[in-house]
Amino acid sequence: MKTGSSGRFEELDVLRGAAALCVVLSHYSSHCARYFGRGPFGVHLPTIYGFHAVQLFYMISGFVIYFTIERSATWKDFAFARASRLYPAYWTALTVMVLLDTAVFRRPFWVGGYLTNLTMFQEFLGFNNLDNVFWSLTVEVAFYVIMAVLLTVGLTSRIELVAAIWLVVAALWSLLDQYLGVALPAFLPRMLILRYVSFFVAGIVFYRIGRGGPTPARLALIAAALAEASVIDGVWDSDVAAVAWSDVLYRLVVAAILFSVFAMAVTGRLRFTISPITLWLGTISYCLYLSHRNIGYATLFRLHDRGIAISTSFLIALAGALTLAVALTYGVERPAMRSLRRWRRARPGGAPAH
Repeated sequence: MKTGSSGRFEELDVLRGAAALCVVLSHYSSHCARYFGRGPFGVHLPTIYGFHAVQLFYMISGFVIYFTIERSATWKDFAFARASRLYPAYWTALTVMVLLDTAVFRRPFWVGGYLTNLTMFQEFLGFNNLDNVFWSLTVEVAFYVIMAVLLTVGLTSRIELVAAIWLVVAALWSLLDQYLGVALPAFLPRMLILRYVSFFVAGIVFYRIGRGGPTPARLALIAAALAEASVIDGVWDSDVAAVAWSDVLYRLVVAAILFSVFAMAVTGRLRFTISPITLWLGTISYCLYLSHRNIGYATLFRLHDRGIAISTSFLIALAGALTLAVALTYGVERPAMRSLRRWRRARPGGAPAH
């Protein structure tokens, strides 16, 4: 895998950018098809493709977070590295969205929702997300907490054993809850991210393979994660009381594609995708993902009400989303992260992981 001058894994940056763009295109396309009668340019990209892009995000996260954990002395170093990366852009994107919703689109301001959403723990506190895309941040935060605990108790060096146990727990939960209809506590899959564990584990194991080579145990974990991704339904509001084997086959095919693309990326077979444009898209991907949905939907409604053609409205909303993402990335995310980490390094004994 090719790394840039900053030490970043460039193929994964390309995948991250492609996944974020897929989410945006699927959201805007489906929104147009649902409310305006057809998709832009006659194309309707279902939102399920955006969901699968998020699954790819989780594989990337498993890879990158384990890389970060290996370079963190304590959970505090790890937590600071994550917080300095995520929160400044998140707070700004959330605030911009709320201000635009209130001042421009005339929606009521929900003080409690705004304050709890600032924590990024709103779902754990029993509050709704102000933007539906934040649901995936709940999953990410739970993953970070789990990894921080493993780091604290010294189990990150035995991550493959932990991953195997994690997959077994997820399989048992899915069998009981999703297929046999046994009511289990709702917090269990949320806290242990059981619906998405296959993708996080795959990312971790691919990192281990990249560092230490394939072993029978690692290849078995990849196979188990792939199999589990096909049978665990990751959609919260779906009904799987009646098992449809066509759905299992569909999930298996999707997971196999995602695993294969990821394997190609970490083995250097996607170097041809690296370019200034794809790396730029990867750079702005987090802010693009955070800020595109609510503002984009409101923009599409406003343009449609003024008689602007669907395809033109789509292009304007997309251009606006990219512009806002650029402003957040280069105006907030990157300078804030640099400043916070510089401050941390200046403190006694403080050098956060990158």
